[in-house]
Amino acid sequence: MVPEPSSPRPESPGAPGPASDSTQAEDTASPADTASSTVTAPADGSASADSADTAGGMKKEPPQSWDDLKPWKGAAAPTDKFLLFAIFAVPAFYLGMMPFRPFLIAHQPILLEFLTGAKTAIVGAAAYARVGEFPLWLVLVAGFVGMTKFDWLFWLAGRRWGDGILSIFTSTDRQRRQVEKFRRMPPWLLFLLVVISRVPGIPGTLVWLVAGWSGMRLWVFLIADFLACLILTVGVALLGYSLGQAAVDVIQTIDRYALWLSLGLVVLIAVWSGAKANKQAKDAQA
Repeated sequence: MVPEPSSPRPESPGAPGPASDSTQAEDTASPADTASSTVTAPADGSASADSADTAGGMKKEPPQSWDDLKPWKGAAAPTDKFLLFAIFAVPAFYLGMMPFRPFLIAHQPILLEFLTGAKTAIVGAAAYARVGEFPLWLVLVAGFVGMTKFDWLFWLAGRRWGDGILSIFTSTDRQRRQVEKFRRMPPWLLFLLVVISRVPGIPGTLVWLVAGWSGMRLWVFLIADFLACLILTVGVALLGYSLGQAAVDVIQTIDRYALWLSLGLVVLIAVWSGAKANKQAKDAQA
């Protein structure tokens, strides 16, 4: 049974949030801006997603306290704490697995499929299936489970917290515009968007959050998500199976340099994390 949301949902599907959360205010940037649009600001004075776009790309202010960061209103239920921990632990888990991928894809590709659902792992496992190392059905099952196992958490976060969680995951104007576009979609089109949410270029996480926020039922979301993962798993596995021994030879070459590749990945992750932290610090000071 899905827990009931801890904060009220909007009364109409197309509404971006409760009407009581925001008040109308004039945009004093310029007469042209005032004439063309009205800027909305929450009661606490911080700029909303829509006002950031309308006011010429104004950046969203960074959270100043835990109350600004938490996606729920009032006291947290145990479900809120578990869910918030889970949706941040998932990307951290995938990031932490990166240094181990060169070893696992060469020695335990089925396990890597199950843990990460990575397309490279599915290709590698299917190539091993072609030379008789694993049954192909096991490759398909592990890849499918690996892809789908965490997606429902983001649907539940969108259903339970709505705008609260979306504001955390939309850090740029482009992402906020995408969310508003997804919100305005009719249910059948949002269903199709979930089906293709794993296509490169589509922000799957935002799509799953909006699907929960919009009121899409869990079983409808799971059907769309399962279709997406099944199509992608079968397609990628067929690619690896057709490559066969050639792909296995590449994987074995990678295995010979797996230690250096892993160390390189650790350095890249550390540099990327440091650069991201510095950028956030500069943005907060600006």
